[in-house]
Amino acid sequence: MEVPFLSLGSKSRPWEVCPSDREQDVGLVMAPDFATEVKGKNCSNLEGFTMFWEDLWNTEVVSLKYPSLFSFVKNQRISVKEVMETEDLDSLFFVPLSEQAFSQLHTLQTDVVSVPYNFEDLDRWTFTWGSYVYSSQKFYALAFRNLQVPCSFTWLWKSKCTPHIKFFGWLLLVDRLNTRNMLRRRNFHIDAGYSRVMCNHDLEEDIQHLFFYCPFATSCWLSLQIQWTDDHDIHAKLLSARTAFNSPFFMEIFLVAAWELWKIRNDRIFYQQIISRSRWLFNFKKQVHLQLLRVKQSLHPQIVQWLDTLV
Repeated sequence: MEVPFLSLGSKSRPWEVCPSDREQDVGLVMAPDFATEVKGKNCSNLEGFTMFWEDLWNTEVVSLKYPSLFSFVKNQRISVKEVMETEDLDSLFFVPLSEQAFSQLHTLQTDVVSVPYNFEDLDRWTFTWGSYVYSSQKFYALAFRNLQVPCSFTWLWKSKCTPHIKFFGWLLLVDRLNTRNMLRRRNFHIDAGYSRVMCNHDLEEDIQHLFFYCPFATSCWLSLQIQWTDDHDIHAKLLSARTAFNSPFFMEIFLVAAWELWKIRNDRIFYQQIISRSRWLFNFKKQVHLQLLRVKQSLHPQIVQWLDTLV
C-alpha cells in the first residue's frame, strides 16, 4: 500500500540507504512537508532505516502531530520497524506521562494499528507526489503550493510580449522600477531632486503617479480606452481594467503601453525630449506590430483593426 512520502514495499531502489550509512549517504533532506532525496548504496536489508518520529512515513510527521507525547520519548530516533514490533507502546516513554501526552498516546496507538505494515517487506522511499523520480517542477509546485499569487503575475508570464518587456512588467508589479522614489529609498542622490518628471507637480515621482495618475499617462490610457480605478493596489487596478476592457490581449496592451511610457519618461530625463502623446502613440503602435510576431495569427486581424481605431 502506498502512503505519503514512504512506501512499504519489497523492491530496493538505487538511492536506498543501509541503516549504518544513514548519516553520510543522505543527499538532501528538506523540511518534513517537502520531498526528501536519499541516495547511497544498494543494500538488501533496510530494516530500521525509517525513523518513526522524524520521517514522514505516514500522513503527518509523528513528532509534529504529537508534540507533548514526543517530549517523553526515550529514543527519538527509533525506527518504524522497532515500534511496530513493540508489544507495549508504553515502554517507549518515560513515565509518568502528562495528561495531554497520555491522551495523545491513546490516539497514537489507534494510528499505529491502522497502518498496513508488513514485517517481511522492506522500506522504500518515494516523493510526496507519489513517484520515485525527482522532478524540479513538482518540487517547486510543492514548495509554493500554499502561496497566494495575484493573477496579474500569471497574465504577465503568459503574455506574448518579448522577455525584456515581461521583465519590465515584473519590475513594475513588484515596485522595483528605478523611479525617483525608488532611487531615494536606495539612498541614491539625484542633483535634480526626486520630483516628478512628466508633470509640473513638485512631488516625489513614484510608480502609482507615473503610470496611472499623471495627466500625460491618463491621456495615453484614455486613448486606448482603458480607465483605472482609484484602488492603490496595482493588482486590483489590473483586475478591474482587464474586466472592463474585455479583450484576450489586454495584458499585452498594458505592458507595451507602460513600456512606452517608461521610455518617454527616460527620454525626457536623459535627452531632454519634449513629452508628446502623438510620439508615444506612434511608438506604441510600432511596438505592438513588432509583438504581433509572437501572437497567434488568428488574432492579428482583431489587433490590427483595434490599432487602426486609435487616434
